[in-house]
Amino acid sequence: MGNKNSFVIYTSWRSFFELLEEPELIKELLYTMFDIAEGKEPAATNNRVKSALKAIEPKMKEDLEAYEVRCEKNRIAAQKRWNNPSDMHSHADAMQQDGDTDSDTDTDSDTDTDSDTDIDLSVISGSNTPSVPEVLKAASNHGIELSEADAKEFITYYYVDRKGALNGEPIRDWRKLLKSWGKHTLISTDSVLGADFEGYEAYLRLPVEIQKRIDEEQHKFGHRRITRATAMAITECGKAV
Repeated sequence: MGNKNSFVIYTSWRSFFELLEEPELIKELLYTMFDIAEGKEPAATNNRVKSALKAIEPKMKEDLEAYEVRCEKNRIAAQKRWNNPSDMHSHADAMQQDGDTDSDTDTDSDTDTDSDTDIDLSVISGSNTPSVPEVLKAASNHGIELSEADAKEFITYYYVDRKGALNGEPIRDWRKLLKSWGKHTLISTDSVLGADFEGYEAYLRLPVEIQKRIDEEQHKFGHRRITRATAMAITECGKAV
């Protein structure tokens, strides 16, 4: 015990404090309770304080043990999630599903690039393939901040790697995909948190809501991948290694 930074004081204990009456004895009881919560051996010297502790200490230790059991269960569950992200959906599936129905109000922009943008896009053929200027213009019309490198990455992803098709069907409207591109461009979780045990330790220090977000995205995208938006949220927490 000793990792918990708080403990419960029950209203039923008020009578023990009232019976002590003297401020010094109440102070001794409180300090001893803090010692118990911190995993230290109680060092009360006054017999009246010791009598109060006989009723208080068992319940405090019971609460602390229950807390440690919960922490261990949460730790095991978190480690399982960290070690076994399930590849349930592909990146392309998630992007296609977003389309114009995306109600996310995230306006974060990121000009970092994750893939090789030196590919010669002039070799791409097809009347439906957008050019870099067209992608940039469409982004501007929709209020989306996009760099030339991002535009090239977008075209490369959909029209080089996937040959202008998703799930075997031709891309109907690349502008819909562009709308959610900034939010769903994927990066490695390890590149943000660190790899192996180091990354797991950093993950455990994150707020629960960010852990849940990481879990959901790794489950959705697989291969320990998260969106840039989540990566930025991690960094903003000041917890990334």
